[in-house]
Amino acid sequence: MRLNVFLCSLALPLTAHAYTDDAIPDTTVPSVTVNAGKLQQRRNDTVASIVVGYEELNQQGDRSLSDALKRLPGISIGGAQGSGQGGQIQLRGLGQGYTLIMLNGVPVPAGFSLDSLDPELVERVEIMRATTAEFSAQAIAGSINIILKKVSRKPERTFKLGASHSNGMPAGSATMQLSDKAGSLSYVLAGTLSHTGRQSLLDEWDREYRVDGTPTVIRHLPLTERVTSDALELAPRLQWALEGEDSLSLQNLFSFRRLASARHVVETAYLGGNTEYPDNDAYFNQDSSIVRSDLHWLRKLDHGASLDLKLGLNYNHRSSNYTFNGAGFGTSTTRLVDSGVDDTGVSISGTYRRSLGEHHTLAAGWEAERRRRAEFRRERQLVPDSPPVLYDADYAATVRRLALFAQDEWEISSRWSLYLGLRWESLRTASATGDGPAVDVRSQVWSPVLQSLWKLRSQDQLRLALTRTYKAPQIFQLIPRPYTIDNGNSPTNPDTQGNPALRPELAWGLDAAYEYYLGEGAMLSASATMRRISDVMMDRLYQDNGRWVSSPYNNGTALARGIELEAKLPLTVLFASAPKLDLRANLARNWSRVDAVPGPDNRLDSQLPWSANLGADYQLTGLPLTVGGNLNYQAGGASRDTRELWSYQGTKRELDLYGLWKFSDKLRLRLSGANLLAQKFPTRSLYADNTGSILRTVDTATHRTVRLMLEGSL
Repeated sequence: MRLNVFLCSLALPLTAHAYTDDAIPDTTVPSVTVNAGKLQQRRNDTVASIVVGYEELNQQGDRSLSDALKRLPGISIGGAQGSGQGGQIQLRGLGQGYTLIMLNGVPVPAGFSLDSLDPELVERVEIMRATTAEFSAQAIAGSINIILKKVSRKPERTFKLGASHSNGMPAGSATMQLSDKAGSLSYVLAGTLSHTGRQSLLDEWDREYRVDGTPTVIRHLPLTERVTSDALELAPRLQWALEGEDSLSLQNLFSFRRLASARHVVETAYLGGNTEYPDNDAYFNQDSSIVRSDLHWLRKLDHGASLDLKLGLNYNHRSSNYTFNGAGFGTSTTRLVDSGVDDTGVSISGTYRRSLGEHHTLAAGWEAERRRRAEFRRERQLVPDSPPVLYDADYAATVRRLALFAQDEWEISSRWSLYLGLRWESLRTASATGDGPAVDVRSQVWSPVLQSLWKLRSQDQLRLALTRTYKAPQIFQLIPRPYTIDNGNSPTNPDTQGNPALRPELAWGLDAAYEYYLGEGAMLSASATMRRISDVMMDRLYQDNGRWVSSPYNNGTALARGIELEAKLPLTVLFASAPKLDLRANLARNWSRVDAVPGPDNRLDSQLPWSANLGADYQLTGLPLTVGGNLNYQAGGASRDTRELWSYQGTKRELDLYGLWKFSDKLRLRLSGANLLAQKFPTRSLYADNTGSILRTVDTATHRTVRLMLEGSL
């Protein structure tokens, strides 16, 4: 009971938010409408998950899905918000393969960025802290499943027109959604056309010191960057109602993007001389396209059984050209690089489900995927009065994944339900390069899963989960091909090279949670997690022919722990006459220790120690106006990568606000401001041994973004 009182007192100044049902919402209804459908589903599901619907994802008018995800419990985003650099999605402060990202239940290929996905195309997002047998076990930190637009229950014709401004760069977007039904066919087409632009400054200082602390090198390398991007995204879905309760659906995603970037550096040496090219510029252009199709056939059988069959096809293409011009004292160079990637894949899966009574369901299935990645790189280095240096590289890699699983969901009583699952997953990566050895890496993992839900009383309940998960090496980590730094190679800015001997990381996990439901749309929760990880992948730093190189390898074990608090509180739950104010908050604290690295700060993969959100939505009485906002906090800190190398990531504080004015049931105007604090984002790298130390500091400027959107229906 004391825990209930404590959580209630915590929730009063914190927050909650409304969830909508699974259907695509009618965009003409007010944004702050409490609907406990998804919250009730979360409460009753034995498998611990958080489902966030379309309306909440688009509440603040974000342009990218990653911006909307940062406000959700346990999720943090690496990198500097407002700088345009994007960032990796992290659960429990861990990215880089620890967090599994799925699109319609299928793991996304390497190179897929959530920054390139408009939240307007997304139906809902499912956050799973503990894995299940049905999905891939490559989810040590957890998984995020992105579900694209579903067919609406009624005809819709909606549009959104947006214009934004950030640091002198304009941007705009246009979104249209059409849905209707013709006989047994239902369809929806959601599409977005957008232009974005940004310019930013990365203020870099390089310093070197002797052992006694005397400086020997002080250099200032400010980098200015200007980037523009144009994109077209379409997410059409067709669904046929077949005989009986059978159905057939085809979900597609088409994304086409063109990006152009220009960078310039003018270096100033105050001590110790300049780098090889103190005045340099770089130009980068890229065309990319994503085509993804998922065909799903649902067959209803006798005795409450069903058969799900899915066929998925995906194609990811990128073509790039890069130009580096460097000028030094009496020397200059030009480096031209043309490169391209074609990533094609096919997946097929089947699941058989059978009900054993009203509260007991068995399921078994299989999943197979084959993905081929072909990449080329054509490099030309031109130096005056010297013959050109030519370097051509090609490689192709094939990844095959096969999985079998079985699971049992059983509601043993009205207060106790149990989930048991077992998954066997096999992974094989085979590749060949034109100038290096072939790679053939195989691994397999057995992943037992247990999740349990106990409903203690009418309002509170306990969850427990025991899981076995893993993290597989990425293809680029396995290919023994070097990626070189254009200028200023050092221990804090090394070349990188893959290692074909890498093995997967394996982890046992334990999760526990306490949840307290106050009323409709309101809840409190406290959860804790622990992961024991073996064969941790780390980076080895060494010198090769005078250049510093970083390469991954397996080295020992690690322990990761974390706690999360979450609160949702519409004030009308406490007082019927209260203002229409919805509060929400979440807080996450993470720890980790890598045994092979001496402490302190020997955290796993620069794990973020803290993240928190505090937000509110308020619908004014007597006015068709809804206002709201969110304060996001991510704590940084030092992280020891090796005995000699330290890194530091600064703290992020981001304030987003919005206002929504409803002219009529069919027309609304939304004004939003993102990253209104516009704080600099600092990063540091320090290498120190018995000969001295090297310190690299980079402060990345971030900028406010103001966006105006006109939303309506026809």
